[in-house]
Amino acid sequence: MTFFEARIGSFAKINALLKALVDKFTLNIIFMKRTRSYSWIICFMLLFSLGSCIKEEALNMEADIIAVHADEDIFLLNPVISNTQVTLYLQPNIHDLTKLNMTFDLTPGASIELLKDSLKMPAGTQDMNKVIVDELLKNGVYYKVTSEDHQFTKNYLIKIVKTDGGFVPTAYGFEDTAIDKDDKYTIFYNKIDGQDFYNWASGNPSFSLTLSLGGGTKDPESYPTKTSSDAHSGTKAALLETKLTGAFGAMFKKPIAAGNLFIGAFDTGPVLTDPLSATQFGLPFNQIPLALEGYYKYSPGATVTDENMKPVNTKDSCDIYAVFYNRKQLMDSQSDPNKKVSYLTGHNILKDPSIVAIARLENGGATKAGDFVQFTLPFKYTAKVNEADVANLDYSIAIVMSSSKYGDNFIGAVGSKLTVDDLKIVTKK
Repeated sequence: MTFFEARIGSFAKINALLKALVDKFTLNIIFMKRTRSYSWIICFMLLFSLGSCIKEEALNMEADIIAVHADEDIFLLNPVISNTQVTLYLQPNIHDLTKLNMTFDLTPGASIELLKDSLKMPAGTQDMNKVIVDELLKNGVYYKVTSEDHQFTKNYLIKIVKTDGGFVPTAYGFEDTAIDKDDKYTIFYNKIDGQDFYNWASGNPSFSLTLSLGGGTKDPESYPTKTSSDAHSGTKAALLETKLTGAFGAMFKKPIAAGNLFIGAFDTGPVLTDPLSATQFGLPFNQIPLALEGYYKYSPGATVTDENMKPVNTKDSCDIYAVFYNRKQLMDSQSDPNKKVSYLTGHNILKDPSIVAIARLENGGATKAGDFVQFTLPFKYTAKVNEADVANLDYSIAIVMSSSKYGDNFIGAVGSKLTVDDLKIVTKK
């Protein structure tokens, strides 16, 4: 569905990039009928220019938070880690955090420090830990991660969210949005009881690389996932558009990025080697869903192409679906505690054994120009649900939308546009 963020911080990745570049230049030279004499020269030049990077392999240039732990078992699920934010969801009915002690797993050699300037210290306050906890629950606290080579830093906003009343709402008007301060893409979120819940994710963070390498302008309109004033109600709707990823994307056979928006998180780490693992679908839901309702309009692009940008004789279509799954079953299916995850990915979003129900748009073809179409997608259950476990947040729900149905395989039409508004999850009373 999405593009990627390149991280060339290891010999393996440098070698892979080198091979791709050599292959690309060799193909051009074959066309010039001088392959034998030039491919070795190019290879030598590239090796020479990248040699210093390989020699410095011992010093890692990555500055990322990989995981967050607490001394006590207080978190409901794995931390939701995006490009610059970490959201920690408390288990229901946990109120005492006075002894909170968090530890961080970082990329090798990196270090982390609290940015004390981000704290709002009341006059006369001596208890720093209480101030930190209060800010984690209210506005969030910034931590700075510095890479092993001390050349790169990244500021993360870390926030703790209470889940006593659930944190996936049942209605979405897409009115609450923000703009990423660095890469200028649109972020969708929900307000619940005065708290901002960043439940929605997209591939926008990785598409920023396309704009950086291709000379594009980093502004909200340049990205695949954004807002539109052409709304069914209110002032905004979600607009998803399939876009080209430029020469760098085409080199790795990822030539397009479908606009996508989903409940969950997006991890930029594996997008180069395993893009289907970058999408982390689903968050805990404490009600039993019966149907997914909403309004949409869809205009497909002119020509569908494959991963090689070759035309495919078919029409593009959009995709809208929701998945309800047993999160505890999903986690228990993995015996290795280091591999347990609470979310589905592009590999298993529609076929994992933990899934109990799916609601999906059957025909995502073009709609009548200018008109919103109302849809009601019933959840089709394939397994029984324990209502007590649902109330205890043992189940999760994912809502997924894409401007190209097969965009996760980099098949779609550039220019396809999907507009969605007024989503609603109809639940059992």
